[in-house]
Amino acid sequence: MRQIVSKEPWWAAPPKPGQDESELEWGWLVTYNEGEPRFEFVKERPTDNEIRNRKSCRITLQE
Repeated sequence: MRQIVSKEPWWAAPPKPGQDESELEWGWLVTYNEGEPRFEFVKERPTDNEIRNRKSCRITLQE
């Protein structure tokens, strides 16, 4: 039986240098447990609050 293991806000494509997160296309990276983990990108925009509070898919600034 297909079950959702996790669902996280994720960008459709990584940002270009200097691009603001608000300009990105957002959706959900959904992980299913079907024997082996399977991933699916769902094009349904998370709320701004869900995007701000996400745990993964962060931009690391290099100095």
